[in-house]
Amino acid sequence: MTGALILATFAVFAVLMYARVLPALLALPLMAVTRALVAGVPRGHLGGVVTSGAASLAVVYAAVIFGALLGRVTLDTGIARALVNLAAEYGGENPFALSLVVCAIVALLFTSLSGLGAIVMVGSVALPILMTVGVPRTIAATLFLMAFALGFIFNIANWTFYTQLFGVSRQLLWHYALLLAAIDAAALIVYAAIAFRRERDYATWAVAADRDDDEADARGVPAWALLTPVLPLVLYYALHLDAVPAFMLSAVYGVLVTRPRDAVRTLVAAAIRGVEDVAPAVLLFMGIGMLLAATKQPEFAAALAPMVGGAWMRSPIAFVAIFGLASPLALYRGPLNPFGVGIAIFTVLLASHAIPAIVLVAAVMAVVQVQNVCDPTNTANVWVANFTGTPIDLITKRTLPYQVAVATAACLAIVLAAPSLFGASPFVSWIAPAYADDLGTFAPPSAVDRLAIDDDGPPLGRVAAAVLARALAGGDGRTVRRSAPRPGSDCSQKRYAAYAIATVSTFALIEGTALDVGIRLEDCGGWIVNEWHDHRVVPHPNAADARALALEGAARVLAWESSEPQRASALFTRGIALAPGDPPSYFFALFKTVDGYMRVYVRAGGPAYAAGLRSGDIVDKLDGRFWWEYGTYQTQARAYDGKPHSFAIQRPGGDLNVQLGAPLDAQAVATEPAAKPSP
Repeated sequence: MTGALILATFAVFAVLMYARVLPALLALPLMAVTRALVAGVPRGHLGGVVTSGAASLAVVYAAVIFGALLGRVTLDTGIARALVNLAAEYGGENPFALSLVVCAIVALLFTSLSGLGAIVMVGSVALPILMTVGVPRTIAATLFLMAFALGFIFNIANWTFYTQLFGVSRQLLWHYALLLAAIDAAALIVYAAIAFRRERDYATWAVAADRDDDEADARGVPAWALLTPVLPLVLYYALHLDAVPAFMLSAVYGVLVTRPRDAVRTLVAAAIRGVEDVAPAVLLFMGIGMLLAATKQPEFAAALAPMVGGAWMRSPIAFVAIFGLASPLALYRGPLNPFGVGIAIFTVLLASHAIPAIVLVAAVMAVVQVQNVCDPTNTANVWVANFTGTPIDLITKRTLPYQVAVATAACLAIVLAAPSLFGASPFVSWIAPAYADDLGTFAPPSAVDRLAIDDDGPPLGRVAAAVLARALAGGDGRTVRRSAPRPGSDCSQKRYAAYAIATVSTFALIEGTALDVGIRLEDCGGWIVNEWHDHRVVPHPNAADARALALEGAARVLAWESSEPQRASALFTRGIALAPGDPPSYFFALFKTVDGYMRVYVRAGGPAYAAGLRSGDIVDKLDGRFWWEYGTYQTQARAYDGKPHSFAIQRPGGDLNVQLGAPLDAQAVATEPAAKPSP
């Protein structure tokens, strides 16, 4: 009931924003507070939702502001105009070829520029050049917006937003961003080719402007100053600097090589005008931060868990349908618009871990390709339409089929190539769930009903193991063998479905010597199923004492089999101790060692193993945050919640990012037929 009320609250604010009764700048903070109250968040915590939420994306605000500083430097010093003029000079007189060259320059500029001011300044240069050489005004307007969206894929301020809000690393995004850019560039070229064949008329442009001063500025820009828009890309992506220093260094470089005598005044003016350019975006990010803080409240997550849980959220068909085919729902500040109504949906999905955060970011980037180009409510679209004299709805009609195709193709690429792009398989199978033998999850047919017995090495340990082997042999046709396992390997080559090891330890007491005989039962992947210990105090431990305690341990194993027949049957036939009703699991655990590190213990052949985790890995970050920010217990508990977490880990040979895919579903395993034992 509470979840339905939360969604109803969202619907009310969505209608208010869609009808333009309430702007997103006000709607998002109000939505955050209202939804927190509906979810049952105590009123005393609302102040924290507002204040901590407003500051939670401070890194993003800083990146946006300093990005605007660089943008103003690039525009005010004539660097942007010089780049566009260079494109026009070398683009030739062919309108089609010139359009593609100008689009490439515009895309390059918007990897670091942002805000309406940058749209106005770059558009005021690029659009007249296009229309003057005969590019029809409709084509000029649409190509400019498509080029802007292409460059925005790599926009550094936007990437800061993704990494901070969703907690993903830029390294995980890189390959997908390149693929998305290739798809987007292909759509732009196809659109341009078709549009030029269809429209043979020439542009008529009647916007009077005296640009002598700007032309003079452009002519006075030295060649090496043209590196200014590229410099932050090198610093951010190649040298891994944070966004703010990358923007600052690039802005200083741009000023020093163009106006060294007037550097201070130019930087101050650029900073002031840059803040004016992005002030609405900063306020919007504050509202997004409040909404995110509300969704992180435990009451909120508990209310929505039944609605966003389940395998349907990991269905590849649903993913492509929602974020690809239905991507026009991002228009008019609709429910998929990540900078409007849609942020509420994305934050709920993020908080629920219904799909991995990296996949959610990829979906947002696909949807943004539709929103950036086609949305008539964008201030950029309004300005471009007015400047070129093109009806704004015509821009939407012309570009929407191509951008929806881009979003759909990107979603298909995510579904089909997620393991290559993100190192994980976050979706359930297209046809039926299969926890495949090709991953070594289950024991092979030759290992069914076979139990391996081992010992820890001392003579009394060998005695205990021999007793254990005799006591457990023969039941239900089981074959027991004394053999050592292959540590760390999956089940695919194992000769047994289960493994038991007898351990013996002694320690001195005043009364005598304490003898402890332990039996640890594991599955074929090395995952501990259960453990039993029996001990007694004796004057001098001998083989008879070890045999007696081993018999007691064997009786405990047999009692466990009787008390949990389904789990025991699954262990000895499938090699994994699952029973109906068990929650989905990734089969890994987190534990803190005496050196202060958080380490991983992984079942070989399990979902976490398939995703790339290995026993002994050191965890640095969990879901984009250092594990100690959650706390030790809270971090360890996340290993058992069945959610697709992401990890930044240390391993000999280098650091690694791991994204979990789909968990192992006990019910699905229970319905699959067990392998038949080999004759």
